[in-house]
Amino acid sequence: SSQQFVHPDLLYAMSLLKTHAVKICEMQEAGVVNIENPSDDDLNEKLKNIVVTGYSKGGSDESAGVSIQAQKLLKSGQVLNLSVPFTKFEDESGEGYPYGDALRQAISRLDYEVDAYLFGGKYGIKQESFDFDAPEEADITGEAEQKPKKRGRKKKAEMEEVAEEIKAFDEFA
Repeated sequence: SSQQFVHPDLLYAMSLLKTHAVKICEMQEAGVVNIENPSDDDLNEKLKNIVVTGYSKGGSDESAGVSIQAQKLLKSGQVLNLSVPFTKFEDESGEGYPYGDALRQAISRLDYEVDAYLFGGKYGIKQESFDFDAPEEADITGEAEQKPKKRGRKKKAEMEEVAEEIKAFDEFA
C-alpha cells in the first residue's frame, strides 16, 4: 500500500491476469477472449465485470505457480469474491494448465511493475487541483449588476465645507 497513484502500466499488467482467472475458474467468459494475447477489447469490454485484486506466488522450479484473487461484479450488483486455485506454470503430466507460459510471462511483467512502483518510483501522475473559487470580493450571483452612479460636480455647499476643513489643517490655505 502506498499513497502514490498507481501507474497505468501496473494496472494494465494486473488486468492481464483477468483472462487467466476466468480460464482457470472455468467461467463462461473464457470462451470469448484470447487467453494468451488478450486485446484491449477483451480486457476492457468483455471482462469489464472482472477485477483482479491480488496474487501470490509460491513453489519453486517445477512446482512454481500462482494463486490469483479477483472479484466479479454480478448483474444483481453484488460482488463475487474469487480465489483462483494455485496453478503451476509447468506440469510434468501434461494435463495441467495449458497456458502456463503465458501466465508466467504475465506474472513476470506484473512483478516488474510492482517493483518499479514500490522501489523505483514509477508512479501515476496526479493532476494538480485548480482553485476555481471566486475571490471573496467578487459577487457571482447571476443577478443583473447595478450601474454605478454618474460622477458629477459636487454641490457648492459641499465644496465650501470641504474647503473649510482643509483651511483648518493648513494655515496658509
